[in-house]
Amino acid sequence: MNIPEYISTGIVESYVLGLATEAERQEFETACRQYPEVLQARIHFEEALEKQLMQDVAPPPAAFKKKVLDALQNLDEPATETFSKPHAVPVRHMGFWKILAAASVVALVGTLVWAISLNEKNKTLLDQNIAWHQKAEEATAQLSEMKGDAQLIQSPTVKMAAMQGTPNAPAAYATVYWDTTTKDVYMLVNNMPQPASDKQYQLWALINNKPVDLGVFDVKQEKLLVKMKNVQNAQAFAVTLEPRGGSPAPTMSAMYVVGKL
Repeated sequence: MNIPEYISTGIVESYVLGLATEAERQEFETACRQYPEVLQARIHFEEALEKQLMQDVAPPPAAFKKKVLDALQNLDEPATETFSKPHAVPVRHMGFWKILAAASVVALVGTLVWAISLNEKNKTLLDQNIAWHQKAEEATAQLSEMKGDAQLIQSPTVKMAAMQGTPNAPAAYATVYWDTTTKDVYMLVNNMPQPASDKQYQLWALINNKPVDLGVFDVKQEKLLVKMKNVQNAQAFAVTLEPRGGSPAPTMSAMYVVGKL
C-alpha cells in the first residue's frame, strides 16, 4: 500500500467524522493496525478536532462536569478500540459527533453556572435566561460551522497535503486543503509549537520549486479550518517561522513542516 497516497485520499477525515462507508471503515481500521503512519495521521486529526472544540469552553464545577462526561461515555456507540501493534500506543477513538456533543454540553453548563454566579445578586431570572440562550445560539452556530468545514474537505474537488515536521520540529504536523475548482486554500493547524510573541508562521505554496506566499497564521485559531490566500497551482506546501507579519521570502533554515499534494 502507498501510505502517503492512501492518507491523501481524505480517508482519515472521512473515518473520524463518521462519513466513511462500512467498507472504507473496515479497511481503514485494518490499515491503522498494520501501518503506524496511518494510525498517527488519525491521532493527529482527532486531537486537532478535540483541541479546537475544547479550547474556549468555560469550565463548570468539576463534579458536575464529571457526571456529564460519564453519561456521554455510556452512550450507545461502538466499543472502545485499541491497537496492540508493537511500539504503537493504544488509542481511544472518540466519535466526532460525540466530541461535539461533549463540547456543547460542557460549554452550555459552564455558561449557565457562570451566569448564575455573576448575576445572582443583581440580575433577574429573565436576564440569566437571555444570557444562557445567547451562549446556546453561539454554540449551535459553531457546531454548524464545523459541520460545514467537514463537508468542504470531503468535496471531490479538494486535494489534501499532509505536511510533516522537519528537524526543527519533528512532531509538528499541519494539513492543507486545496480546492482545484475555486483555487481556495484552507489550513488545519494540527500540531505546531507555540512561537515567541514576535514570530508568526507563514504558509508557502511551492510552484516549480519557487515559493509563493499564502499568508501568515497563529497556532490558536477560532475556526477549525483557516482560509489562506488563493493559489492557481501548487505541487507542494511548506510552513516557515517568520517575524510577525510575514516575510517576502521564506527563511529556509526555519522551515517547520512540508508536504506534497
